Amino acid sequence: MPPARITDITFASPPQLKLEELASFLRDDPGGAAVAEIVRGSAIETKGMAVNPIDEDPRGWTTARRMERALAEARALGRGAIGRALELAGLRPDEVGLLITTSTTVHSAPGLDALVHETGMRPDTEFLSLGPMGCYAAIPTLAACRNWVEVHGRPAVALCVDLFSPHLQPPPYDKEQAVVLTLFGDGAAAVVMRPGEEGTAGLDVLDSRLVSVPRYAADLQVHVGDRGMRIRLAPTMPDVTASAVAGPVDGLLARNGLAREDVGWWAVHPGGRRILDRVSEELDLPRESVDESRAVMREYGNTAAPAVLAVLGRLQDSRPLGPGEYGVAMAFGPGATVWSVLLRGA
Repeated sequence: MPPARITDITFASPPQLKLEELASFLRDDPGGAAVAEIVRGSAIETKGMAVNPIDEDPRGWTTARRMERALAEARALGRGAIGRALELAGLRPDEVGLLITTSTTVHSAPGLDALVHETGMRPDTEFLSLGPMGCYAAIPTLAACRNWVEVHGRPAVALCVDLFSPHLQPPPYDKEQAVVLTLFGDGAAAVVMRPGEEGTAGLDVLDSRLVSVPRYAADLQVHVGDRGMRIRLAPTMPDVTASAVAGPVDGLLARNGLAREDVGWWAVHPGGRRILDRVSEELDLPRESVDESRAVMREYGNTAAPAVLAVLGRLQDSRPLGPGEYGVAMAFGPGATVWSVLLRGA
């Protein structure tokens, strides 16, 4: 059977807010000085915020109101991302056999799966909604999409959407919550995957692998509370991630007869300045690959699941893998989990 091939990737962001403006807005709140300090060292200049707190402050909203708004904004953002991806792919919505959606910040049933109908897909289009996984979610989503495409021999669309602005937490802000408030932005990414055919360029999805380090599971967690999603992000995470990343990456390459030097580029999840620094050092990654991750983070922050797909799309646009050349995408998240996927140019 032909391999499942990524042919098109789109990334969408709501209106962007300068981080300096956000810091200024929070300046007089308890812990506002900590926010300003983190913003200055974050290497993030702007990020998308579907709910701009300067115009409408969500910090007093209930969880129900936050989730309702997050779903509405996610559907709108996802609808646009899917439409552009299908247009680039030259596919009609009714040619799609599966819509697979992933979100950590949007909880509802029906939820993003309603986009089957809102985008004009057939009523019998299969849909699969994957639950909260955090920042690594794009990689298992690609793996699940690959399996379906190879079994059914039909095109599929994968959509990752995460919206943090509706979940802006009230003060006081300690250093950890100042990092969370600064780091995470809103975004959506859509991927068209179809059976690989002669003359169709793209990225074949060959293999994937994960590793988790459960003893550090408490260092990064996302939970629903009385004021929406609350994130626990310990300062140890960059070091934990860096110490764990080499094993699954090298194992993934080895079982496909490859080594690091065989990889043309690396799409690294832009999870934060220190994570990029530490992972880059651990794997001795080429600067040009990590530069794309830094650029995505600088413009959009860490959008969780969509983030690594934004990097992947930029790399393939600027330096497309030729036939037989290899790339690796990797992402990290809760449970101290590292996912990686092996790609090959076509």
